Amino acid sequence: MTVNDVITYAQQISQTDSNSLTSTLGLAYTNDALENFTRVLLTKNINAAQTQEAYTNIQANQGSYAWPTNMFMLKTVEVNYQDSSQQNSRQAQIVDVSNLQNGMSFDFLRTNQSTQNPEYTNYGDTFEIFPTPTAAVGFIRIFYFLTPSEYSSVNSTIVYPQSLDYRCLSERVAALYLRSVERYDEAAQHESAYQIRLNDIIRILAPGTEQPITPQGLGLTGFEF
Repeated sequence: MTVNDVITYAQQISQTDSNSLTSTLGLAYTNDALENFTRVLLTKNINAAQTQEAYTNIQANQGSYAWPTNMFMLKTVEVNYQDSSQQNSRQAQIVDVSNLQNGMSFDFLRTNQSTQNPEYTNYGDTFEIFPTPTAAVGFIRIFYFLTPSEYSSVNSTIVYPQSLDYRCLSERVAALYLRSVERYDEAAQHESAYQIRLNDIIRILAPGTEQPITPQGLGLTGFEF
């Protein structure tokens, strides 16, 4: 199925046609539905939203690195200060400047935090690991949820997990369209139908949501230190 199938069904259930719910509007609404669909899966920690892992090599005296450019939401950070062996990776615990233990500071952690119990903090487009590496040895591994790739045309293919029920997207499209033409009661009905379908999909995915993870190099774009 394609985006055109989503739009066609949305036209049918909202009792309109391509002159009102056009391909251009339908594509925009479908991309809105795609992002909302993905965001809900992430808030429920459903890995079927598509997870990935990325790596970057540790640099000497460099504690801050850029997040992957295609990251929607972080799952976890692992750090290996010793070598290239996977078994020496240690999961890093998040730390915040406003929640440090008494007598400590970020400068203290940069020097004194144990490499066997690494920590990290999130600056938005970058993150910092503790302790600051003193040598270019080891690597950082990030597990994260991918940003959904928006549909470029009505011929774009609906892929997993949205392909489990493309009509779920249609309900959202219909709701957005009906809201735009001030048919609010009907819009609310289709929004409710969208939520019901989406919750059913979540129940299907929740018991076993792990998907194959594709390793990729971590592009260091943005601020680097």
